[in-house]
Amino acid sequence: MPTGDDPADLRRRAEQRVANNSTIPHTTPEELVYELRVHQAELEMQNEELLRSERELQKSRREYEVLFESAPIGYFVLNKEGTIQDVNLYGANLLQADRKYLYEKPFIVFVPRDSHEQFFKHLQRVFDESRLQSLEMAIVDRRGRKLWGRFESRIQVDEQGKARCFMAVIDVTDRKRVEDDLILAREDAVQASRAKSLFLANMSHEIRTPMNAVMAMAELTLETELNEEQREWLGIIHNSGTELTRIIGDVLDFSRIEAKKLTVEPHPFDIHDLLVAVEATFGDRARAKGIGFNLVEGHALHQWYSGDQFRIRQVVYNLVSNAIKFTDDGEVVVHFRTQPISDHLAELTVEVRDTGIGIRESFQGSVFESFYQADSGYAKPYQGTGLGLAISRQLAKLMGGQLYFESTEGHGSTFYFTIPLPLEEATTIEETESDDREPQTESVADARDLHTGRVLVAEDNAINVLVMRTVLERAGYEVTTVADGSAALEELENEPYDIALMDISMPEISGLEATRRIRAGRVGSTNAKIPIVAITAHSMDGDREQFLSEGMDAYLAKPFSKQQMLEIVAEMIDESRGSHGTG
Repeated sequence: MPTGDDPADLRRRAEQRVANNSTIPHTTPEELVYELRVHQAELEMQNEELLRSERELQKSRREYEVLFESAPIGYFVLNKEGTIQDVNLYGANLLQADRKYLYEKPFIVFVPRDSHEQFFKHLQRVFDESRLQSLEMAIVDRRGRKLWGRFESRIQVDEQGKARCFMAVIDVTDRKRVEDDLILAREDAVQASRAKSLFLANMSHEIRTPMNAVMAMAELTLETELNEEQREWLGIIHNSGTELTRIIGDVLDFSRIEAKKLTVEPHPFDIHDLLVAVEATFGDRARAKGIGFNLVEGHALHQWYSGDQFRIRQVVYNLVSNAIKFTDDGEVVVHFRTQPISDHLAELTVEVRDTGIGIRESFQGSVFESFYQADSGYAKPYQGTGLGLAISRQLAKLMGGQLYFESTEGHGSTFYFTIPLPLEEATTIEETESDDREPQTESVADARDLHTGRVLVAEDNAINVLVMRTVLERAGYEVTTVADGSAALEELENEPYDIALMDISMPEISGLEATRRIRAGRVGSTNAKIPIVAITAHSMDGDREQFLSEGMDAYLAKPFSKQQMLEIVAEMIDESRGSHGTG
């Protein structure tokens, strides 16, 4: 019975048919004839059901064949050995072959040799695991053209009960080409980023070296007898050099941020030192411009925190510098305050409020974009690179904080810099000074009275040699200069010195290689442990750490001030003498 109908229901319907069509009266006594007629009706109905099922099966088969043939996907039927048993038109076109050519052809002939094992493992999993298996693999059509296919394969049992692999192949060549293009584009971008970083490193080095001479010579000349006009001009040169150095630092920081190589280094620091530095750096500048400058300290401001003092100061300096730049009347107020988060953590907020020009509402959404300036035309009244705020926001995020603002055009702006900082107790602080510390005021006469010693300067730039020799000799030191690492090694092998100031980039033997040889004992025992200070224009991320790991004791990046050099020389000589029991 093809339909699985209830026999009683079939009987009932057959009797109804006989009753409707029979010429025999209902009262006929011929029961046998009646039963035969009912049975015949049952057979006729079953035959009709069979015919209907066959028609539906044929319809489904035609629909399947239409789908199989016209689908924009290659369909292949394979046996366990991977031989093609059937293929649709799209699959044949995919392989650029006639269908009759493909029947009983091993599919492996269209698979590159290096992917044979991968294909057979895929086929084996189809029959072993009896579930959908996916694979992306290259195939080669009959004309030798390489394309990429995504294989979706599952087991299928035919009319004879034989298991076959029904494999759908989707052409993903265009997608793979786009992916390959993206990979190549990414590699190009990485190479371009590396080239940019190398360019910035080289340019930083080349700019910092002459800038060191410009600023140092201006500083030395300012100490001589000058008339008022000359002193003003030299002051402008020195201030302009300082500003140029800051711009170079901003560009390098921006490059580090882009490359995600900028890091923060938290250390204990005294917040009051930051307040004093802000007042010392910007108070006179604001008052010289004719505007007020007020520094407000919150009542609950803790003294010691753990954080990257240099980066915190960089953000605060950027905000205060901008506030003064864009304020011509009124005042700038810098408010430091804290909000406790826990017993050991506080949120520090630095609020910088000005009464300057404010920011037009249409520009406010772009303030933190790199190189953005609200006035970018030729006649813009305020100069700048447009990097300060972009770098400051990234630094705030890097330190776990945030930077935001409120502004009304014509009525000033208020910038808020917030950052979570762990609290430190003064009793647990070991006072250390970093290379970016603010130089303490000390006169050259004091340095000459307190510190003497023999200094070896290894530097190939003649102007910088003159600068360092002049500064050190005026401070009372005995100075010998050499122009390369080889001469430095020879000098240290023959004469005792208290300290060596070593340029990194020098001809013949670099300062780094010379340091390695000194630490390896190549100059004898007298100067094997001599303090070595890297005097260098290499100031990219990781440079300082590399130089110290190679045996140098300190790092001083160009351009540096006279006082910075004198302090580090005095400090290193004192430490060396103390460790040898001679201080």
